[in-house]
Amino acid sequence: MKIKRLFFTFLSVCSIVILGAGCGNKNQWPDEETVNKNLNIAIYAATETDETFIPVEPMLLQENVAIDKLIHHEGDGDFITVPFRFKNSVEYAKITAKNVGRHIVITADGEVVSTPMVKMRIDNGACSFLLSKSQAQKFFPKDIIEKLLSESKW
Repeated sequence: MKIKRLFFTFLSVCSIVILGAGCGNKNQWPDEETVNKNLNIAIYAATETDETFIPVEPMLLQENVAIDKLIHHEGDGDFITVPFRFKNSVEYAKITAKNVGRHIVITADGEVVSTPMVKMRIDNGACSFLLSKSQAQKFFPKDIIEKLLSESKW
């Protein structure tokens, strides 16, 4: 009986320690800030020059897209994710399907912001890119960027 009690006490203590450690971690959900901004986003095929990808004309897709939020994941340092959706999801799906395994160039208001490798066809128009703090401040209000990078939910 005494061994049973010790065993259950040990299990209880282990459970409390495990739960405490798990609950003590910072929130795993990203921080978000609402914005209301339109950006002229364009996608180009890419060519590589000296380990840099540059856009190849003609433009594959161009839209004025609505940006409604910015996201900061804890492990991203001073980088901010800018998510959005292309309205012309059919054309975007064709572009992504045709370029699987290749790099594309994404520009925002004429400035190259990302050169991702396409890994799969994307049918729903979803797209995003990462901006450094200084890049983000070119497109979005400085106070929103500062707030987003300094937020801590716990």
